[in-house]
Amino acid sequence: MISFDDFQDCESRSVGGSWSRRHHGRSLRDLLLSQQGNLQVDHRAVELSETMNIVSPSPPFVLRFNNLTYSVSTRKRFSKNRLQAADRIENSQHKIVLNDVSGEAREGQIFAVLGQSGSGKSTLIDGLAHRISKDSLKGTVTLNGEPLGGRVLRSISAYVMQDDLLFPMLTVQETLMYAAEFRLPRSCSRDKKRGRVEVLIDQLGLRAAASTIVGDEGHRGVSGGERRRVSIGIDIIHDPILLFLDEPTSGLDSTSAFMVVKTLQRIARTGSVVILSIHQPSYRILGLLDRLILLAHGQTVFSGSPERLTPYFAEFGRPVPENENSTEFAIDLIQELEASPAGIKPLVEFFKTWRKSSSYGEIRESSPAEGRRSLSLKEAITASIARGKLVTDSGHVADFANPPWVEISVLTKRAFTNMRRTPELFLMRLGTVMVTGFLLATIFWKLDHSPKGIRERLGFFAFAMSTTFYCCADALPIFLQERYIFMRETAYNAYRRSSYVLAHALVSIPSLTLLSLAFAVTTF
Repeated sequence: MISFDDFQDCESRSVGGSWSRRHHGRSLRDLLLSQQGNLQVDHRAVELSETMNIVSPSPPFVLRFNNLTYSVSTRKRFSKNRLQAADRIENSQHKIVLNDVSGEAREGQIFAVLGQSGSGKSTLIDGLAHRISKDSLKGTVTLNGEPLGGRVLRSISAYVMQDDLLFPMLTVQETLMYAAEFRLPRSCSRDKKRGRVEVLIDQLGLRAAASTIVGDEGHRGVSGGERRRVSIGIDIIHDPILLFLDEPTSGLDSTSAFMVVKTLQRIARTGSVVILSIHQPSYRILGLLDRLILLAHGQTVFSGSPERLTPYFAEFGRPVPENENSTEFAIDLIQELEASPAGIKPLVEFFKTWRKSSSYGEIRESSPAEGRRSLSLKEAITASIARGKLVTDSGHVADFANPPWVEISVLTKRAFTNMRRTPELFLMRLGTVMVTGFLLATIFWKLDHSPKGIRERLGFFAFAMSTTFYCCADALPIFLQERYIFMRETAYNAYRRSSYVLAHALVSIPSLTLLSLAFAVTTF
């Protein structure tokens, strides 16, 4: 029997462009129906092949961006005396961060944005992820020809920030499980969520570290590369179609960086569009990239497959030396051109000419060939769900995955777990309260009921109230640490802000009660 799973495997290979030579020119539907005489056919596969019209198909998901331009206003200085109100007019100028940048990223491939610091890499990633105001970003960003935005983009995409914002006392498995509780819908059972976490742990190569705490400067935990993969896992727990990453290899050694990009390659092969920014990839990482765009001062100086870098610079008149990393050579060349009187303009103009020439060779690849049909966004999402993706259909996207009481329950459990594993913080606060109470009790020992004693009692109450604020200062470092995690989680609507406040209020009640009793017993 030709099952639906067999169809999925055949379909994924045909999308990659490697459908068997002996079946060249025949549709998958014809191949399935041709076996009806001696095989039983899964009609779901036939119906889906009919829907997708698979005859040498183009990739289901293609993200295209055209003529992206972004500028910011920079202040110079006050033109005249600042004290004169009439002259307090600031001169400003526009700095172009992105200048007419175009390209495309496809499902199953890693699209990399390269360039030196300040070239506009992160800005381009933010623009594609709609993290820049539409009013200030000019140009178009489409997925399968349809503009993205709002709830649909939030449900099918993920953005991994450069910094690893994790709870240090949670294990890798717990961290991913809490992410599943927040991101996956309530209709998904706990067993399915746990199964998704287990699959993701294997996919990220974290099986050996699943029961290890994340750790921080004071607690030994997982390695830097494993931390980065955990951060990626949190954001892809809902199996997104679009995955944006801002310099995921920064701060990692070459081996850890390679493992991270290798993991991203596996994620892309499962049916995702992976777009990342990277400074200077190593030889091994360069071999994992499918497409790249090289930026300099917000302008495109190269776009295409990594293999085309060497012939590209050879045609430019600056061949890449033998046994030298082509991307490192490109960055060094850009810095050299910046120091010249003409700047990078010759390289920018050469790329525009080269792109129109036959050497570019990717114009034919970018446009669907005759007989191909690009899927609409709704059709592509439906096909992805049929292949096992966890994304939600675009017509049924809620603001939050769970109701408030579920969010409060999960947040309370997580906060209690963190508190239980950091007893030294509570003991420190308890010690501070008891020592302060003992000092106050010693100072205000044996107060009588005379007018002087009443005044001293008022002084005691004033000191006791100030002690409360003094003890609260001990919690500031923890609050600052959680603040960035809170901002990241609420950015993609993991939970409501009110749920976070109520959950932490519930968690704080027992500890505050014990601290108050300890202070009262010590002083009275």
